[in-house]
Amino acid sequence: MQKKNKANLALGLSAAGFLGTFALPGGFISGMVHHGFLAATIGGLADWFAVTAIFRRPLGISYRTDILRRNRPRIMDALVTYTSEDLLSTENIMSVLGKQDMAQLLTAYFIHRGGRERVQQVVDEVLLKVVNDLDSEKIAGELAPAIHQGLNSFAFENILPDVLQQLAQKKHLERLVESFSVIGGQVLESPALQQALLEHIRILRESYERDSAGRAFVLASMGLTDEKILKLLIGRIKDRLKKVQKDGLTENSDLQRGLSAMLYSLSQDERLRDLLKDRKDKLLEQVDLSGLIARWLEVNIKGEAPFWLPQIHAYVDRLIDKFIGSASLQARFDKLVKDFLQEELVKHHNLIPGLIRERLNEFSDDELVVFVEEKVQDDLQMIRINGSLVGSLVGMGLYVLIALAERMWGL
Repeated sequence: MQKKNKANLALGLSAAGFLGTFALPGGFISGMVHHGFLAATIGGLADWFAVTAIFRRPLGISYRTDILRRNRPRIMDALVTYTSEDLLSTENIMSVLGKQDMAQLLTAYFIHRGGRERVQQVVDEVLLKVVNDLDSEKIAGELAPAIHQGLNSFAFENILPDVLQQLAQKKHLERLVESFSVIGGQVLESPALQQALLEHIRILRESYERDSAGRAFVLASMGLTDEKILKLLIGRIKDRLKKVQKDGLTENSDLQRGLSAMLYSLSQDERLRDLLKDRKDKLLEQVDLSGLIARWLEVNIKGEAPFWLPQIHAYVDRLIDKFIGSASLQARFDKLVKDFLQEELVKHHNLIPGLIRERLNEFSDDELVVFVEEKVQDDLQMIRINGSLVGSLVGMGLYVLIALAERMWGL
């Protein structure tokens, strides 16, 4: 049962008791009960009138009633002043915030409330938004001249001779030959290469057989078809490559001397340098660096899942783990947040009265009455209930005192 109904019930019982005790025979007990109910009724009515007068006009009486509506400006000023300067003063707010460990709250958010995933999601959304909104063509246009200049100034033709001389050394030759052997074996298995070799074998065979029918007869009798010749050729090359892979380069072997001499000769060949430089210059002139950079940015940097996103995830995870495990970082964060909040509160505290007043002004008079009444309803109704109870006790107490005084006077 609501307290308002309880208060009304208490007042009704008091009035009913007052009326009902009229019929009781005269006596001390009946008189005390009758006066108790009378005082309870008077106290309940007085408190009902007082409580009701705060919000409306009880019994249509307008004098000094409907207090909240009549005194709204003054009450609102008092509320705003109390709330902003006392309840929500900078000192009170900071005293409450000072008891909180901001770092521990953030740590708990990361560990127990999915904060890590939410931070990752926010970082993803922000970075992807920023990156995907970039103008690739504009960026490429700004980068292309610098990259073109860097490539043009990079003297690859002067570096290559040193590289070739290094490769001419035996330890590098062995690795070079081993790599070529592996690559050569893979190339030999290529259908495209085999088809090209088969075509050249056919041309050579036809040229060989053109002037002599006997040659064709000899080849046919030996079963040397084009495919057979190709198979034999590839087999010999593979055997040679396997032998090179197995034995490597022997000291002063023809292969070592030949490769070394060839690489050294190329390193000294000025024509090679001039050719490389000319090819580099022509290539730089023909290549659309701006377009290449723009396409690379669109394909690799932008999109919903670019290559750099996992690295960002790992970096954010490391930062969060570092924060969770570092007491010094947490202390610095806690102080930083509280100092920032205090500075902002001092700077913008004058906004609080305006916000409170703006919120209160949103209520009409009737809405404000209903709002306040709902908030203090229970406490006010308890005043009514207590008024009836206290009134009954006071009434009975006065009746006892008067009865005692009459007896004493009568003596």
